Amino acid sequence: MRRKRQVAPRHRTTPDPLAARIGARIRSFRKEQRFSFDAFVEETGLGRGYVSELERGLVVPTVATLTRVARALELTLADLVVGETERERLFEDTRGMPDPRVRQLRAAALQIRAEYVAEAERALLVADVARPKRTR
Repeated sequence: MRRKRQVAPRHRTTPDPLAARIGARIRSFRKEQRFSFDAFVEETGLGRGYVSELERGLVVPTVATLTRVARALELTLADLVVGETERERLFEDTRGMPDPRVRQLRAAALQIRAEYVAEAERALLVADVARPKRTR
């Protein structure tokens, strides 16, 4: 008698930490936009079970899947995957701002960066001048 082959489960039983964070963001954005679960499933073209597992972090979505989700939510792919660093928080803080305001912020950031680079270059010059010269 032939034994049935054991089939590994298709999806995780415990959430992947990164997928769980992304899934929680997706659920949060969906609820923020008052998208019902069923309407969201229909809009993305993904299966009900898959979306449920996606929001719980039980599947690791592909870039193509995240793109479909982002389009349905009228967001960028980056909005879905932004993390917790200061740069990523800055990106998050600009979400929803009109483009002219983002351009103003970017211009200010470029100015601050230029000042930072100039200060760093001055510090290097001062350190170089203060360092004793070697003689052979």
